[in-house]
Amino acid sequence: MSHTEIEISPRAEELHARAIVINALCSSNSTPKKADADFGLPEIMSDGGVTAVNLTISVKDDFKTTIQTFTHLLNAIDRRSDAIRLALTAADIRNGKADGVPTIVAGFQNSDPFDGNLAYVSLFHRLGLRISQLTYQRRNLAADGTGEEADAGLSVFGRSLVQELNKHRILIDLSHTGERSSLETIELSSAPVAVTHACLQSFNPVRRNKTDETIKAMAARGGVFGMNAIARLISPNGNAEGATVEQFVDQIDYLADMVGIDHIGLGLDINEGLTPEGFAERRKGFLTEFPELRMGGDFPFEHYYAFGLTSMRNMNAITETLVRRGYSDEDVLKVLGGNFLRLFEEVWGA
Repeated sequence: MSHTEIEISPRAEELHARAIVINALCSSNSTPKKADADFGLPEIMSDGGVTAVNLTISVKDDFKTTIQTFTHLLNAIDRRSDAIRLALTAADIRNGKADGVPTIVAGFQNSDPFDGNLAYVSLFHRLGLRISQLTYQRRNLAADGTGEEADAGLSVFGRSLVQELNKHRILIDLSHTGERSSLETIELSSAPVAVTHACLQSFNPVRRNKTDETIKAMAARGGVFGMNAIARLISPNGNAEGATVEQFVDQIDYLADMVGIDHIGLGLDINEGLTPEGFAERRKGFLTEFPELRMGGDFPFEHYYAFGLTSMRNMNAITETLVRRGYSDEDVLKVLGGNFLRLFEEVWGA
């Protein structure tokens, strides 16, 4: 399958420039892991017209390692304070848009950094944590991930953790959390929750994707679903054939019909700057540790992400495709970031 770059119309250019664009998941590969690490996200975000990104601080690290990574990130932001900011409130994101300075939202893809200690939720919140998943694929102290066939629900600790995250106004993310645990969290949580980066089982029935039941329950409580740009999640043929921006937006159409436009956002889950060499290392490491994320087999580097959507720099391709499909300006602005901003304001405070 080939791909031709999408030509961006004047209307889409204007909408994208005007929008608060939020990418609800950027991989940990983009997070500084050492004191002197180069921090290239400000340029990538500015090039793509991206206002804010949920940047992964930890996927499966313990408390000590996560503290070190958090420290490197905060120091990197301090070094580049003219080009990037940390968002602690929805107002920080709005102000960043007004000032032309992109913002980072600090997030976890797992609750392992809390080390089973609820007191650490407060500590990480003080450092700037604003989004946390309960699990990453596997069973942990809190719940089962989507990689567990047993699909057990929340543990006793997991139920307490949900309440503690609510108390400290940290948005709960269910992207890699198993279905039963997700439904129990939605029911228990006093605040809306999110799926920051996933696709739909109705289009590709793998456990990593979300069922209509889970999405409807999340939306009924005010949550937002972030569409993922990984080809093997978008399409059952993603490994062999890749996927397109059109297929990505097909799922937005489906969500709009099922739960309404107010519950849709973007969470691309892209490793910014991933090279073929880096992909080869990822195949030997990460994709071997979590083989279910291969979605049934190996795939070439060119089929990792939807064609033409390999970086936040390309997010205007989504804007253009929404425009071509007849979405109103108001609805395009909601999908690009307005819905996640509304959710952040409700959970974090204005």
